Amino acid sequence: MKDLYSIGEVAKIMGISIQTLRYYSSIDLLQPAYINPSTGYRYYSVDQFHFIDRIKYLQKFGLSLEEISKILAANNIPTLVNYLDERKRQCLQEISQLNDVVDSIEWYKQYFTYVNGDQDVSSNGYSLHLEKRYLVAAKVIPGEPKQDYHVRLNQIKNSEGLKELRYMRQFSLILDYDSLLENKLNPSYLGMFIKEAPSFTSEHIIEIPEGDYFCFKARILSEGWNPYFAKLFFADKPKPTLVLANEYENSLYEYSRCVYEVQILIPED
Repeated sequence: MKDLYSIGEVAKIMGISIQTLRYYSSIDLLQPAYINPSTGYRYYSVDQFHFIDRIKYLQKFGLSLEEISKILAANNIPTLVNYLDERKRQCLQEISQLNDVVDSIEWYKQYFTYVNGDQDVSSNGYSLHLEKRYLVAAKVIPGEPKQDYHVRLNQIKNSEGLKELRYMRQFSLILDYDSLLENKLNPSYLGMFIKEAPSFTSEHIIEIPEGDYFCFKARILSEGWNPYFAKLFFADKPKPTLVLANEYENSLYEYSRCVYEVQILIPED
């Protein structure tokens, strides 16, 4: 067995580049065991293979070479464990963020596929039990153009304190029940739901209560839609106090033919 190996031999044996070994030396992470004073050729001992392998292994955890250098310089287990614990915490946070992205992707897929064309629009009404939700909303001024309250909602969403919330990209309207029965929208709020309960209160956050909702689907931005099912269902019931209309897009550019799921909170007896 040889005592020393050239930098080229070490690179081949350890599966790294010569440039990497030179960089290790430049940052004082791993110096060659011997440098020929005449030629400048670098040589490494077999014992150093162990350190190269450890560096590569720690890099697989996502530790930087600067962090690895500090670990090796400290030469004690508690320092290593502290860095590993911190990296584990970072990984768990990254996993949580990625899981949230996956969950949002699944929701957005469902958002675009929830409505099954004209068949769903013409189907009968139905009831859903919905959990408590939170809507970041802009109040609608009677008679104002819809562009104005859409702009105002974007300003609210991107304001300090609210821009960090996790939004579900779906426009929702709070409607007046009496106007709805006359095929008129008359919205009082435009908003977007957030994914979880906020840790603070805001005049722009509306709590939508848990409960049973009578629902139907309609193209409420188009002519000719009919609230017949709602009239029939609530004919012998107390007047509802909350009406939501949640948009489901069927085009990436045109919105007038979007289907809305109208959700009417059923009053408790």
